[in-house]
Amino acid sequence: MITTDRQVQALKPEKGVYWESVKSPHGGGLAIRVQPSGSKSWYFRYRFNGKQDSYSFGRYPSMGLQEVREAHKDAANLLAQGINPKRVRKERKEKNQAAWTMGELFAKWIISYAKTPSTRTKRPPSETVVEQTAWRWNYYLKDHLGELLVMHVDSQRIKGTISDVAATQSREQARKCLTLLRSMFDFAEARGQVENNPAYGIEPSKVGASKSAPRERKLDLTELGRLWAAIEQARLASSTAAAIKLLILTGQRRGELLLTKWGHIDLDAGIWKIPASNAKNRKAHTVYLSTAAVGLLLSLPRHGEFVFPGRVEGQPLGANAITTAVLRLQGRKTRKRDKKAPLGDMVPFSAHDLRRSFATGLGEYCATQPHVIERMLNHVPEDSLVATYQRAEYAEEQRRAWQAWGELIESQVAHDPKNVVPMRRAME
Repeated sequence: MITTDRQVQALKPEKGVYWESVKSPHGGGLAIRVQPSGSKSWYFRYRFNGKQDSYSFGRYPSMGLQEVREAHKDAANLLAQGINPKRVRKERKEKNQAAWTMGELFAKWIISYAKTPSTRTKRPPSETVVEQTAWRWNYYLKDHLGELLVMHVDSQRIKGTISDVAATQSREQARKCLTLLRSMFDFAEARGQVENNPAYGIEPSKVGASKSAPRERKLDLTELGRLWAAIEQARLASSTAAAIKLLILTGQRRGELLLTKWGHIDLDAGIWKIPASNAKNRKAHTVYLSTAAVGLLLSLPRHGEFVFPGRVEGQPLGANAITTAVLRLQGRKTRKRDKKAPLGDMVPFSAHDLRRSFATGLGEYCATQPHVIERMLNHVPEDSLVATYQRAEYAEEQRRAWQAWGELIESQVAHDPKNVVPMRRAME
């Protein structure tokens, strides 16, 4: 009778297969089988409906003595209830084979998410939002959870994952990751992959994922100069490189820029019309292109209707391409930052921070008035009365501001970012 792990270790192979009984506090029937090769396997030998049967627990030493005794307890309890433990194992195996991994769940969920209208907007999420969501899964969650079975991911696992994202990456992204997991598990619950959503009841603040203060990161002209130089030196796709430069020159939203078609632009007049269907706030917007922006657009080859075509014919460049390029230049494409990257020593920034840099730069260097900047950004006034009665477009002021900013970028960013001197009353 085997009673200790040392005795299990001491079992030697013989010419034939042999069995040794193993003592268990949960009854008899536990045994270990030793093969001539030296392989040792745990078994539960029992009688069910008058017939001899056996149930394999696994091999030693992958499963130790204490573990097999716990497994024996579960099997013996099933047998006491008149249930054949071998049948239960078969059912569990079939269930596991039909179970999704977290990676498979995400792949199925994102398809549904992209087609499902929001209860607030009554419209499906934009392509940009879908791409950002996929990027968030791949960057923050996939390595932690991707290979796990959905049924095995519990509340503690989720808390640990979100806490890690909050501590090592971003508290705001941690909050968004938690929201993403809640939605994924809702989808899984509706399809029988889990009985209850393990992400429910987790308070963001308890796992370090409370919403952080609004972002304030902006790049000064010296930093914009370094970024511009890095874009030209790195092996970025020409469409991606040009898109980032035009974000710097115009300050528009990334998603709206990438949906732009050549038919929206009049290069002779220096006008770019953003239709309401492309605008985040569903409000049509006019961008008065600077000479620098027009020159950049004239340098682009025309392949199809989109100004910034993607790899798939007939489709625009995806927002994820810009996000990835900006991260790569900073050495932040992987979780561990590469300080040898062209911008590896800079304070981290995102593609959206270029828009804030544009708005701040207009005020600091071009003396542009705040109400004009708001129009240039296509912001909707928070005050409903202002939105209703203040309809002035300030077209000429906007045109002069974009031209002044373009000249500043040409002279002190695209060519020589040193010796930055604020322009005096460039709007006058």
